[in-house]
Amino acid sequence: LLTLQQDDTAIRALESRAMALAPRLAQLDSARQAAQKALEGARAAVEREEQRHGTLSTRAADFRRLTERAQAASEHVGMRQAAAAGAQYDIARKALSEAEQELNGSAARLVALKNAVTAAEQRLAAVEEEQAPAREEVAAQRRVIAEELRAALAKRQEATRAVDGTTLNRYERVASRRRGQAVFPVRVTSRGFSCASCDTTVATQRRPPLIGGSIDVCEGCGVLLYYAKPAEEHAEA
Repeated sequence: LLTLQQDDTAIRALESRAMALAPRLAQLDSARQAAQKALEGARAAVEREEQRHGTLSTRAADFRRLTERAQAASEHVGMRQAAAAGAQYDIARKALSEAEQELNGSAARLVALKNAVTAAEQRLAAVEEEQAPAREEVAAQRRVIAEELRAALAKRQEATRAVDGTTLNRYERVASRRRGQAVFPVRVTSRGFSCASCDTTVATQRRPPLIGGSIDVCEGCGVLLYYAKPAEEHAEA
C-alpha cells in the first residue's frame, strides 16, 4: 500500500509538471491569437471596403450614364428647353463628380487596407517564427512527461496487484477525497498511539491489530493507519 502511495505521489508530481507548462503555452497562444485577430480584422475591413467600392462603382456608372443622356438631350432641344436641359445636365455632372470622388477615396482606402493585411500577415508569420523554438521546447517537455507518466501508471498498476480489493477500494476513496497522502503511520508516544496526520488518539483495543499488520481508519480524519515498527524492533527481528 505504501508503494502504491509512492507511485501516486510520483504521478501527481508529473501531472503538476504538465500543468506548470500550461501558463507558458497560454502566453504563447495569447500572442499568436492577438496577431491572428489583427489579421482577421484587417481582412474583414478589406472585405467591407470592397463591397462599398462595388456599390460606389455602380452608383458612379449610373450617374455617368445619366450625365451622358442629359448631355445628349441638351444638344437636341430647342431654345426653350435649353435652360432646363442645361440645368439637368449640371445636376447630373455634380452628382457624377461627387460619386467619382467617393469612388477614388474608396480605392485609396482599399490600397491602405490591403497594405494593412500584408503587414498583419507578416506580423503573424513573425510571431509564429519567434515562437517556434519555445513551442518545440514545451512540446518536447510534454513528450518527456507523457512518457514518464505512462511508465508511472504502469508501475502503479503493478503495485495494485499486491493490495487486496477491499483495502484498495478504501485507499482509492480516501486518496480521492484528500487528493494527496492517504496512508499514515501511527505515532507512538508515552501517551500511546495517535494518528500522524491529525494526532487523534487510537483506541487501546484497536492497537493490537495494527501492531499485527492490519490497516485501520483514523476516527478523526479518516486516513488509513498502519504501524511502523521502531528501528530497535527491526534490529531485534
